Amino acid sequence: MINNSFRLMSLALTLTVLTASPAWAIDIITRKSQSTRLSGEITGVSKSGVTIKQQTGGEVEVPANDIALIEWDAAPATLKAALGQESNGAYNEAIDALKNILEGLPATATNIRTDAEYFIARNLAKAALADSSRLPDAIARMKSFTDANITSYHYYEAMDFLGRLHLAAGNYPQAEAAFTSVENSGFEDWKISAQSSKARVMLAQNQVDQALAAFDAVLATPAKDDASKQRQLEAKLGKAKCLNLKNQYDNALTLLESIVKEAAEDDARLQAEACALSGTALLGQGKNLEAALAYLKIDVLFPGQQDFHAEALYNLAQLWPSLGQPGRAEEARAQLEAKYPNSPWTKKLSGV
Repeated sequence: MINNSFRLMSLALTLTVLTASPAWAIDIITRKSQSTRLSGEITGVSKSGVTIKQQTGGEVEVPANDIALIEWDAAPATLKAALGQESNGAYNEAIDALKNILEGLPATATNIRTDAEYFIARNLAKAALADSSRLPDAIARMKSFTDANITSYHYYEAMDFLGRLHLAAGNYPQAEAAFTSVENSGFEDWKISAQSSKARVMLAQNQVDQALAAFDAVLATPAKDDASKQRQLEAKLGKAKCLNLKNQYDNALTLLESIVKEAAEDDARLQAEACALSGTALLGQGKNLEAALAYLKIDVLFPGQQDFHAEALYNLAQLWPSLGQPGRAEEARAQLEAKYPNSPWTKKLSGV
């Protein structure tokens, strides 16, 4: 009886020690390239990636361009919930939740704080791409992050967003400088993406032929891995936009069909832009019903891509009357004005 009591007390004490021990604390990395996650202690962070000491096994270096998510030990559950709001396009709600998280973090939670700061900047950037009035704040916030966190694994992704924000604001030299930084990252897929983005800077300045040549140059470069092949789809989208501007609608639609087949189903942004460009091409061919269906697909499947959603609602408001659906036109107009009052598409619909 005494031995049994002693054993039970020893077991309880062991469990208490193990539960309280920091050795059981783990960080978890979700990678883009593999379904298996890595768990252990992250021992190094740089703009090139992170190093994790696995629970079982040695150290693994994970490149920054392969990191989908890091779940830091002791991160509040509300952080993941905020990322869910971002995925659904609820950017303002996500920003509010992330700010509340920041207020409650201890001073020692530097990695979680850096992530939360970046996620706020990223949500603001996404919102600003659909609301031009927010561009100055979004640019300032993202630049503040990149200036203060040059060693963050988010750095190059943040620079890409900074370039996109400058491009949307018409700050072309600043946009090109940001994309050049990403181009020099050393990651092949980001290099391809940055080269496509620099071609979009040309396109924004009505340099259609130069942009088309730049997109073709990206597509002519052999892709070395799956990530690079996916990034080349961005160049195909840019080329399709050039073809639309040159009234080569048949060629644009053929290219866009191949993009939709090759793109990952969960790449909502790429799929939404492909639908928007398809709508433009079909309109150019005078196929109003087919164009409306392309824009309706964005409204139904990709409303979280707010800039393309605003474009889709504008075009639906224009198209439905010609298809005998004036009521649906008013619904599209009302939704556009309510959700995106500062969008250029709302101003265009109002004749501003």
